[in-house]
Amino acid sequence: MISFQQVCKRYPGGYEALKSISFDLKKGEMAFLTGHSGAGKSTLLKLIAAIERPTSGI
Repeated sequence: MISFQQVCKRYPGGYEALKSISFDLKKGEMAFLTGHSGAGKSTLLKLIAAIERPTSGI
């Protein structure tokens, strides 16, 4: 299971890529990630893959 609760990611300089993201994704479930350029899609995937760490949340 992938679980995010109130996850935020802020980069140096103050850019907030993600703000209060919460979701649970159980084994076997699928999700689609869509959004405009700069919406935080790549940042979310980096957090899921543990390439980056969230500023806050779990």
